[in-house]
Formats: sequence, structure tokens, C-alpha cells
Amino acid sequence: MARSSGNTHERFLMRYMDISKIYPELDKDKDKISTVNKEVLLRILKDNADTEIGRRYGFGDISSEEEYRKNLPVSHYKDYASYIQRMEKGEKNLITSYDIFAMLETSGSTDEGKLIPITNEAFKRYGNVMDRYLQQHVKDNSGKRLFISFLLTDLNKDVGKLETMLYTASYYRYLYEAGLIGTETLAGEKETNFFPRTCDYMYAKLWTAFASEDISSMESVYLYDFLIFFQHLENDYDIILNDMERGRVSPDIDLPESVKHSLEKMEISAERIEKIRSECSKGFIDIVPRLWKNVSLISGIGSKAFQTEEISIKKYIGDISIWHYIYAGSECMMAVPAGISTYDYILYPGTAYYEFYSEEDKRIYGPEELEEGKSYEIIVTTFSGFYRYVMGDVLKVTGFYGRLPKLRFLSRRNLVMNIAGEKLALDKLDRAMRHLSSETGLGIWQYFFYEDYSRVPAFYHGVVAFDDDIRVNAEELENSFDNILKDLSKDYAELRDLGFINKVVLEFVNKDNFMEKKNERAGQGGQPKPLHIMRVK
Repeated sequence: MARSSGNTHERFLMRYMDISKIYPELDKDKDKISTVNKEVLLRILKDNADTEIGRRYGFGDISSEEEYRKNLPVSHYKDYASYIQRMEKGEKNLITSYDIFAMLETSGSTDEGKLIPITNEAFKRYGNVMDRYLQQHVKDNSGKRLFISFLLTDLNKDVGKLETMLYTASYYRYLYEAGLIGTETLAGEKETNFFPRTCDYMYAKLWTAFASEDISSMESVYLYDFLIFFQHLENDYDIILNDMERGRVSPDIDLPESVKHSLEKMEISAERIEKIRSECSKGFIDIVPRLWKNVSLISGIGSKAFQTEEISIKKYIGDISIWHYIYAGSECMMAVPAGISTYDYILYPGTAYYEFYSEEDKRIYGPEELEEGKSYEIIVTTFSGFYRYVMGDVLKVTGFYGRLPKLRFLSRRNLVMNIAGEKLALDKLDRAMRHLSSETGLGIWQYFFYEDYSRVPAFYHGVVAFDDDIRVNAEELENSFDNILKDLSKDYAELRDLGFINKVVLEFVNKDNFMEKKNERAGQGGQPKPLHIMRVK
């Protein structure tokens, strides 16, 4: 069975490419991160000295990093919530002097959703860095880019004051308005990539994919989005192909008329439709290289803590290379990939002032002081009004590019299971799930856990969907998973043995029911994320 396009030598070169050709500015700054970091701080303080927060903390009188750290405590979102509420009512110069591009809606990884301001100045500093390699890849391979994620923005309408948008929608809108991305490189038209309202967008994405045989990259925000794409492919391919044969979008599909018109005028041959139908009827292992032979890159945000999803995605893509295209949050764009098919990122100077907190010795370090092999929590001062802001991300330093640290995401600080003091972190939970999959031979599509207090002692409640719909012995798998957790976490094992935590409960569902349960528990809003621990009740 086909595995992927491209030969082995080409794929080796892609994995170990010269990163300086994609990000030449890294070479310029790689040995002077301390100087660049300080320059960024002083620029932010000078520009924001006359804001309300700047006057409160005396930004105009601060001339060194030492004074800054002494004058300002570390901060969290709650410290900005009242300012943001006032900003929504039209007040300016509260936490930033820069013009606001939009208010970003985030689903919130550790608590309820937030509104995050993003400024024009921040976007100018990001430039096209997040999209640069993807543009180059498509150019080099003479193909189209299939963007499968949902970009909720109306390109025909000016961004209103403090309009609420998703981070990626605002970023790609910025690129479009700044002339840094051309819709001619995207599969489909702008109507099938940018949507003015919520709708059945995945129907449009699949239609576009089927009609675009020449795509060379498939791109998403989170790699998790591919699971949704492939779920729809498995369930709906024949429905969409039937509609394509008729040349009409089904009337029960909720899409804007402009999108329907764009889809219906796409040309697709009867031979292409029959090829898709035939290949899908054979199953979905390696379906991407079978339907789109020129695809040589898959991109989306991922990390080692979310390998379960990536393993499931590989069922569909074979050994096509993966580009973990950015390390960023709504608050800040912080690092760029160190290469293809790696979980390591290189700190990107100039987009923020960076500090790092060590839990080991309770100290805060500059990026030039970090040590390989140690873990730190990243703290940012941004061009969008956040000062010494604790992101909550725990990162491991895996090496250096010059003096720029290479960082690997480990977990979110508050994203842990904690019933009786065991504090089982996200990465251990994912390792346990992968161990279970390896031991049993069962392919795990997705999962999430939460602490269940419906009886005493409380217990971990997991909801799990497999790659295929199969029947399993739930009690046997629960016992196996419970033992795996004991092996991975001494604290969990001791608390289980003491009777402070009950045995784990696993609830096995199909893919459709999984999404219903996840949405029911997590709620809607914000950019969909691959959450494995649910906090929103």
C-alpha cells in the first residue's frame, strides 16, 4: 500500500533542513539574545509609559531589567480582566498605547474563555513568520495549500473597533490585508477559506479537497483539527460526492450563498469522483497519499504531550512529514519550529520580552541563562499590553541555536489531575494512554479525563474513542490503565493504595458520541484545542 510521496533522500533533507534559510533573522540574533531582549523591554516601556498601567508602575523611570523585575510583580489574566472590560467600552491607553487590531477569543486551556487584545504592532513584529515556510513549501512544489481549519472573518467587511475574533482568523486576516499572503495559493477561493459566520464549514473543506487534486500541503491550526476533517471524510464522503456529481450543494447544508456558489463552480471530472469513491471504499489507511499524491507536508500545532492525536492522524497520512508550525498563544507568538517532524521550537527574538521561571530553585532567568535539560515556565511582556505575564506553559530546554534556546512543550502548569494531592500532569496522562494502546493493540482516536466526585473516594473518569468501532472489555482495560498510572506516578500509586482515590473509570464511545460528550463538557467558543483534561463543568 502506498505510504507517501517523495523519496527517502528528499524526506531526510526535509527533516534536517537549514533552518536559517526559512528564518534568516535568527542567524542575525542567535548570539545576542540578551541584547535584543533588553531592547524589546525598553521599547515597550517607553511606548507605554503614558498608559494607565505605565503610570501606575512608573514605566518612564525604569531603565534596566533589574528595575523592571523589582517594580512589577508577575501577572495573570485576572490582573487584566477589569482593564479589558473597560477597553470593550471604548477606553484607550489602559494597558497599551498601540492600536488594537482585534479582541481575541480564546477557549481557555485551564479555565473559562478569555478576551485577549492583539495590536497592530504585535502583528507587524510577527510578520509572516508563522506562515513563511508553508508559503515556500507550496511554491517549491508547485501546488496549492488546503487549509482545513475554520477562519471566521468576513474579508469583505472592515474590522470593527474591538471586533472579537479567533487568533488564527485575525492573523490570516492581517496577512491578507498586509499583502503577505495571496489567496491564489490556497485551494478554493477566499469564500471557502474565510467564513463570515459559523456554518457547516467542513462540508466546504471536503468539497474543496476533492476538487483540488494538485494540493501539496494540508494545513490546520491544531493537528487535532485533522481528526475532525478525517472523521467527516469517513462519514460523509459519499454524500459530498453525490452532491458534486449533481453540481449542487444539498439544501440542508448550512453555508453562505457565496460559499455555495464558489463550490458549485469548481470543476471536477467524473473520473476523479469515481477515483475518490473507489479509494474511500477500500478504507482510510493512508488515504491522503492515495487521493492527493502530491501532498508532502501536513502542518498544525502539536507537541509531545499530544502524541495520541498525532499517532491517530498518521493512520490517514502515512509517513508524510509534519510541520509543527508555531509555538504561540493568543497573548504572544514565542517560537518557531527547529525543523520538520520535531517537537522542538527555537525562541524567536523581538516579539516579546522573555523571562523564565525555574520551579527547581524558585528563580527567574533571562533566556541567555537557561540550561539544557532543565524545565522552566515562560513569562512574557508583550506588544499587546501584558507585562510579566505567566503563560502557564512548562518548557524543557533541549539545546541551543547559537544562544537561542530550543524549547519543547511539556505541559500546562494548571493542567493536572489532582484529587488527593497526586498532581498527575498532562504528559503522564498521555503516556499512560499510549502505553494502553501499545499493550492492547487498540488504536486510540481521542480521549479526555476529568475528576469525578459522584462517589467517595473520587476517581478519574475517562471518555475514550478508538480508531475503529469495536467492543472491548471495559473492566479489563480499566484495570490495565489503573496499573499503568501507578507505574508512571508514585504519588498516584500511594494514594490508590491508601484508598484516597477510587479506581479509574473508562467510558468507551464512538467518534460521533465522543465529540458530543466533549462539547457538552468543554462548552463552545474559541479555537478548538486538543484538551485531554476538562476543567469547565
